[in-house]
Amino acid sequence: MQGQSELLARMRRQRGGHVHNVFEYLAEIDPEFLQAYNDLAVLNFNYAEAAQGRAIDAKTKELIAVALLAAVRGNTTRQHIKRALALGATRREVVEALEMAMHITGAPSLEFGLTEMMALETAK
Repeated sequence: MQGQSELLARMRRQRGGHVHNVFEYLAEIDPEFLQAYNDLAVLNFNYAEAAQGRAIDAKTKELIAVALLAAVRGNTTRQHIKRALALGATRREVVEALEMAMHITGAPSLEFGLTEMMALETAK
């Protein structure tokens, strides 16, 4: 098992520099779990070396994450909108992902996601 600081440094490299502060906290308490969690996230989100050989590209996975996070009012929705856009998603594609969330879980999902997207655009 690698040390906490090495694990967090690896996570930052794989995730393009960003690691949510809850993971820094978790690294202190249960680094073994965090390593397993990160390994799965790397595979699921096509981070770093995991991008090769996956059936769904990273942009599409981020759009799926945006819809799911908006549906549950996730605090990382904005981060995933930003990453989807960075991976080439258009504003329209993000909005359509949010519209899918609304279709399944109701208008508050769309409203939450649009609020996060507007805040991201305002912060530019």
